[in-house]
Amino acid sequence: MVKSVTVVGAGNMGSGIAQAFASAGFQVTLNDVDAAAVQRGLDRIKAPLQKRVEGGKMAQADLDSLLGNLRSEPDLAKAVAKADLVVEAVFEDLKVKQDLFARLDTLAPAATILATNTSSFKVGELAAVTKRPEQVVGLHFFFPAAINKLVEVVKSPRTSQSAFDVAFAASKKAGKSPIATGDAPGFAVNRFFVPWVNEACRILEEGEANIPTIEAAAKQAFGITMGPFELMNVTGVPISYHAQSTLHRDLGAFYEPSKILKAQVDKKANWDLAGAPDSSKTEAVASRLRGVVFGIACHLVEEGVCTIRDTDRGATIGL
Repeated sequence: MVKSVTVVGAGNMGSGIAQAFASAGFQVTLNDVDAAAVQRGLDRIKAPLQKRVEGGKMAQADLDSLLGNLRSEPDLAKAVAKADLVVEAVFEDLKVKQDLFARLDTLAPAATILATNTSSFKVGELAAVTKRPEQVVGLHFFFPAAINKLVEVVKSPRTSQSAFDVAFAASKKAGKSPIATGDAPGFAVNRFFVPWVNEACRILEEGEANIPTIEAAAKQAFGITMGPFELMNVTGVPISYHAQSTLHRDLGAFYEPSKILKAQVDKKANWDLAGAPDSSKTEAVASRLRGVVFGIACHLVEEGVCTIRDTDRGATIGL
């Protein structure tokens, strides 16, 4: 039974994860190397919920209860001292994460389950630096973590069934809809979703269509409200490049990041979404995007990373 959760990393994802657990009644501790970041994380949780209260969409008592389940603790040793579950949500840098897991292994109680929210690295790469690899799992929440219902619960080859089951149950109790995935590059959803974004960049790079056309085709073909370029602007262009680079490293040439995506990261700028779509190119663009998504989805199911049912659930719930 998980009652106490510590979230390490108080950015957008970390604060959202903390909110999800706190709203479900878990006792949550939010930690970050920067004490000011912890306060910003708490403010990021409280401010929009306070507006919901003021707008009559949430009871003040519910907000008070949620906030009562949250506390900040900048000292990592104190933050994890009584945790049943620790969720790491720091920057996507392998060395940073491995250094943190090595520290968590020495600081957290022996029975504590250590989880990573990584979207790019294998759980086993982080478990390997600990003396408790059987208690290390993946809990990959999707943006925005406080609202999005999807969590990929990732079992590495060394994760025990009991640790996996506890993490899966805690996710459900937090109001999420978890799916089980193997410890493979990109897990299930990002395995096909990140290349979907990369293919949009390839289409632009090759001059097949402009950004407004690609955005319109993607929305129409997949029944979504935000296209790949707008999504990158919201979540951060470097995140897509980093995730695609990891897939390329692990899975080969097809997953190579487009040159225009790398150039946009180097420019440190968002994509320009201005302009009009060309409807004559919509179906050709949609066909390429569908081909990438459906092809990769079939590959990952064939490889046993995820079931057909959970791959579908991952797409419909998470995306």
